[in-house]
Amino acid sequence: MTVAYFILWYLTVQVIGLAALPMTLRLFRNLPDRGYAFARPLGLLLMGYVLWLSVSFGFLRNQWVTIVALLIAMAGVSIWLWRREPLGDFLRARRRTILVVEALFLIGMIVAAFVRSYSPEIATAGGEKFMEYAFINSILRSDTFPPPDPWLSGYIISYYYL
Repeated sequence: MTVAYFILWYLTVQVIGLAALPMTLRLFRNLPDRGYAFARPLGLLLMGYVLWLSVSFGFLRNQWVTIVALLIAMAGVSIWLWRREPLGDFLRARRRTILVVEALFLIGMIVAAFVRSYSPEIATAGGEKFMEYAFINSILRSDTFPPPDPWLSGYIISYYYL
């Protein structure tokens, strides 16, 4: 992974986390940090699940435009929540907690990228990697879900692909 890809992934996850932050703070309002640390995982889970569900039912297509539209929709809901409940006081009061969470996330991502950089090939420790790679490519190339089976022409993937 080059530094540019690392920065791109980091910024992408940050944007998704920021788009989900007001929803997370409202959902986990009883926690001491109001769930700030859960913003990124919740945002990724929410976007992934809504994309999978809407494409599976045929409402949307599995395309970049759909992903960006879902991100904008999630940000719109968050902005609406943000206007109803100002977050400036929360951010100032919990500045130290936020900095600790951000530092831990960045350190964890750097360590994961560093460890992965020593074994970047797909065929490490097992024969399932080629199948997983074929499934991922099939999902990425499919406009609809369930995606086509890469091994059995004319059929769909009958495994869990979410």
